[in-house]
Amino acid sequence: MLRLVSLKFARVYRCGKFLFLVALFIILLMNTHNLLASFQRNELVDRRFIGLNKCPACFGTSWCRKFMNGQVTFETWGRLRFLDFFNVKNVYFAQYGEPREGTRRVVLKRLGSNQELAEIDQKICKRATGRPRCDLIQGMYKTEFARLNGDVRLLTPEVVEGWSDLVHCPSQRLLDRVVRRYAETKDSGSFLLKNLKDTERMQLLMTLAFNPEPLVLQSFPSDEGWPFAKYLGACGRMVAVNYVGEELWSFYNAPWEKRVDLAKQLMDIAEQLTNNDFDFALYLLDVSFDNFAVGPRDGKVIVVDAENVIVADKRLIKQNKPENYDAWYESRSEECDKEACLSFSKDILCSRVTVDHNYYAICQNLLSRFATWRGTTGGLLHDPPADMTRDGRLVSLLDECTRPQKRYGRFQAAKELREYLTQLTEQLANASR
Repeated sequence: MLRLVSLKFARVYRCGKFLFLVALFIILLMNTHNLLASFQRNELVDRRFIGLNKCPACFGTSWCRKFMNGQVTFETWGRLRFLDFFNVKNVYFAQYGEPREGTRRVVLKRLGSNQELAEIDQKICKRATGRPRCDLIQGMYKTEFARLNGDVRLLTPEVVEGWSDLVHCPSQRLLDRVVRRYAETKDSGSFLLKNLKDTERMQLLMTLAFNPEPLVLQSFPSDEGWPFAKYLGACGRMVAVNYVGEELWSFYNAPWEKRVDLAKQLMDIAEQLTNNDFDFALYLLDVSFDNFAVGPRDGKVIVVDAENVIVADKRLIKQNKPENYDAWYESRSEECDKEACLSFSKDILCSRVTVDHNYYAICQNLLSRFATWRGTTGGLLHDPPADMTRDGRLVSLLDECTRPQKRYGRFQAAKELREYLTQLTEQLANASR
């Protein structure tokens, strides 16, 4: 009976696949003229296509000259607009060219789905007029984004607290850093909000409210050793970041020594974002195989989706001393019916000095046998060699890091796991020489 069901399912799958290909062929046939036109024109010089016509309700203009000069072009498949139906996240691969430097690959992001972008417009209009539709540009000048005008000296916590994950619990030190490092102005370097032009100020505040990923990349840049993709610039509602490499998921079945090295780097990222010399704790709230990428040359792991990152200022926590601020906080691992889900309290992340959230997120969603993604269970460190299975230490550390049995067990397990993976990486590297 089971075999019969399997055979029926296989036939249905093959039939569905065939019908999909036939439908795709018909669509291509019916749109031949449009397809040829798509390959011939560069839509990235179209102001409406990149959302430049919506500024200052946009993410910036620092790269507009490059876009308008035709220096940024879609790669082959990115030129086919009918494929946008499948590109829900609105992320594109493109080529960026400089006369003296040649061309290189970049990633273009609209920072949201079409529906989310439409909701941005509606929210702006509602804030300005109380109605979901309006003249967007005029509407921006009637929102709180415009009320913080040149008379306001600093961007302060009470104004923006809770606007997004980045500023769920902002400190003045964090906001000064965000303004000082804002890349969508020619006069960056000052933490004074009044030094920005009105349009620049509105663009910064809109980005902070609707998708702060560009501000995370600017405030914690890769050039200073932070594990994020490099921010390049924006034009309208199209943001450009450096292409890092293939997503982490592509290495799920890589050789064991490669996966061990990647796991070690992931634990290093968890440590760096939790404990650093700047006393900013950056907590990753969305951890999945798609949100990390691996450099093709150096093999370095980088965070490529930084929209959902809480930044807690440990110095402020120590200064304000909220209840239980100095008590270690251990995240609870809970069952859920979704892939790559995490359990956390934003308020607790913002009020404790010592938190294990990043270790928990990396172990549970990426490394351990409890990690699930795209219907697969087992984590990046699945199927270890027989000798390591017999030893049992790796599995034991991963289990304790994911679902600790001892009080504060995850803190110790994460420390030992980092050390273990470091030693293992060195041993495997020496063995391959």
